[in-house]
Amino acid sequence: MNKGLAIVVSCALTAIAGLHLYWGIGGFWPGHDAASLVDMVVGARSGTPVPPFWACLVVAVCLLLPALSSMMIAYRVTPALPKFLAWIPAAALWFSALVFLARGLSTYLSPLVLSARGTAFYELDRMLYAPLCLGLAAGLVAVWFTQPKTQSIPKVTP
Repeated sequence: MNKGLAIVVSCALTAIAGLHLYWGIGGFWPGHDAASLVDMVVGARSGTPVPPFWACLVVAVCLLLPALSSMMIAYRVTPALPKFLAWIPAAALWFSALVFLARGLSTYLSPLVLSARGTAFYELDRMLYAPLCLGLAAGLVAVWFTQPKTQSIPKVTP
């Protein structure tokens, strides 16, 4: 189950990263122009510019890191890393899970989100973006807890 779950989580994160890159190079979907994209995805008032390419690229990279980390953990690549690097995939997975949890909960608990009222983002956030973030957080944590237990290799004595 661990590998299948890691694949699902990684594919979702990679697709979302790809969408951010698409926006960064000038794509408008799910909107039809810059103003509708900002209304649906950013949640800012009319006249706010679309985020620049570099910002979309940073978000895409930040989404690809937990995708890679979950695959490394599920496919047990971490033991092959040098000891001083072996902790990085686990740290990236847990940090990302906490960020997704905070992002998902903030929609329902933070008064800051109220500033987006009246935008398409406000409704999409409550119906789609926040639940997706909570699901990704749960998926990342589940990848960790469903990883196979390490098996000791029996010693062969001559």
